[in-house]
Amino acid sequence: VALIKKQPLANIDYVSIADNETLDELDTVSPPALVSLAVRIGRTRLIDNIVLE
Repeated sequence: VALIKKQPLANIDYVSIADNETLDELDTVSPPALVSLAVRIGRTRLIDNIVLE
């Protein structure tokens, strides 16, 4: 998140850390967890996710 915030055109829409199976949001990261984010670069919205094992 810190790296993205350094980019002048980037605006973070959301960052989510959730249980990989239930998709319930987690307060504490415990693998396997799904990290999802959406970032706007100008008018383009980039969406990505990764599973933390």
